[in-house]
Amino acid sequence: MFTFDIENLIQLSPNQIICGDYNAHHTSWGCNNDNPRGIRLLNFVNSAGIEILAPSTPTRFGNNSSSTIDLAIVREFLYPYDITSLPELSSDHNPVLLNFYFKYSIPSTNGKTKTNWNKFRNHINNAENTYNISITSPAELDSLVEKFEYQILDAKIAASSPISNLQTYIDPRIRELNNERNFVRKMFQRLRDPALKTKLNQLNKKITKLNDKIETESQINTLINVTTDDGTFWNLTSRVNKKRHNIPTLNGPASVAVTNKEKANCLADSLENQFQLNDIHCEETETVVGNCIGSFLNTTPNIFNDFPPTHTDELINCIKKLKKNKAPGYDNISNKIILNLPLNSIYTLQKITDSIMKFGHFPTRWKTATIIPILKPGKDPTDPVSYRPISLLPSISKIAEHIILSRLNEFLEENNILMPEQFGFRKNLSTTHQLLRITEYIQEGLNNKLKTGAVFLDIQKAFDRVWQDGLIHKLIKYNTPRYLVKIFHSYLSNRIFAVRVNNELSNTKIIKAGVSQGSKIGPILFALYINDMPKQHNTLLSIFADDTVILARNKNHNFIHLALNKHLKTLEDWFAKWKIQINAGKTEAIIFSNSLNYPPH
Repeated sequence: MFTFDIENLIQLSPNQIICGDYNAHHTSWGCNNDNPRGIRLLNFVNSAGIEILAPSTPTRFGNNSSSTIDLAIVREFLYPYDITSLPELSSDHNPVLLNFYFKYSIPSTNGKTKTNWNKFRNHINNAENTYNISITSPAELDSLVEKFEYQILDAKIAASSPISNLQTYIDPRIRELNNERNFVRKMFQRLRDPALKTKLNQLNKKITKLNDKIETESQINTLINVTTDDGTFWNLTSRVNKKRHNIPTLNGPASVAVTNKEKANCLADSLENQFQLNDIHCEETETVVGNCIGSFLNTTPNIFNDFPPTHTDELINCIKKLKKNKAPGYDNISNKIILNLPLNSIYTLQKITDSIMKFGHFPTRWKTATIIPILKPGKDPTDPVSYRPISLLPSISKIAEHIILSRLNEFLEENNILMPEQFGFRKNLSTTHQLLRITEYIQEGLNNKLKTGAVFLDIQKAFDRVWQDGLIHKLIKYNTPRYLVKIFHSYLSNRIFAVRVNNELSNTKIIKAGVSQGSKIGPILFALYINDMPKQHNTLLSIFADDTVILARNKNHNFIHLALNKHLKTLEDWFAKWKIQINAGKTEAIIFSNSLNYPPH
């Protein structure tokens, strides 16, 4: 069998890329059907722990059909990549281009700097004109994004100068006492006179007392001048609440992590397990989803012209709303830098955004997240699973996401796609509105002498374990514009992350499931993933993001139990179908009743 040759090749080294025409058809990599060779290859890669990389469009074209049979088989391949079928030869097979990056190299400056923003803008304006570059493929789009980032960072470095370390302000009263104390100490060290030692101790106490007094005066003065009008109140409360916690030695599965690098890798390993699909299988649904996506990719063009183009006003308005204090992603391009970009850079960003929609390709460099671990309240700081991941994505990518999201929201609103029970990520709706809806339902029941039963459901790792193929399938079924579906397919594929502990980064890891947290698009994609959650005529379904509650009311408590249990059974089947795991330990049931004596169940 041909898999025997592949098995021999992958033994040659730990990192492998094996490219070729495998003549293996399977819906898993975009073919319309499966052949025996494709089934054998899929079974082999699954058992061997290797991976198949395939373009999103066919690689071979027959007289009446097309297929994706020119593939790359990889082992221990942890690099961001893009693989594309190029229609550039007269052969029935297209050449396949596999782009990947060993490591991003980002220009940087050391220490604090002060930037001359006029000089920054002039430097970009005098550099190569990037907004007139012709983009004819996803690979060229990736190249433009890289060039754009470097142009911005080079200009920032050229226009910045280091700030010398300023001496800490010392109150004149403290300075005078310090001078006296230093003189007495010097004399005591020379003469060893006990009287000088007594004097030295007195001066130390006096300095400590005066320091405390000055600190108290400063705090009182700050509190007196705090107002809600100029942001001083919020800055103060933020400083009080924002406590820095150094990560202690971590207890990893194999060994303890002591250094920052070891801690980063330990946390990355833990998060890699978190960004995995739940081990729930429904073969029928998996087949339907695979066939749907394969058919979509085989019949979708490489280039789209039916998208609403980006207007410079859209970009400028989006940039104006950026908050200066947000942390940047791996590229170190902060919102403050973006706010100072010249018009030429806006034109380049417009070119990039339109090219994303034209090719249905989200730039590879923008699919890298830097994760900052934050300890969950009340959790063991030595356990890697006790940390919540905060994802930092490139700020420029969020501007492109904003434009794409506006196109998606327009489609969703025009076609009334989102279920009315979902109050999360909706314009003019909030947690308060959903709570008010639930409260009114319960209160109305109490007013009519009805009992209300409620079950509060907790979805385990809700955002992190979304079945991405299932999500794309649902987008297709909602008749989402094809250019948007292809963008989201690209956006979700081959995302990577690294954990940062202080100044150390972990090894790069692949995200195999979920929607990107910290992104603009991720929340609404999650809402669409659970948008077909089953409803029932005799219960009330309420959802805010992933928080879900079902309620039923009646005079008869048996009716309430029957209604809730029937709905729960329907939900249980639906959750299993879409690989969603409910956290039973955090699921709660409660009865709202005017009666003090309610039979236990």
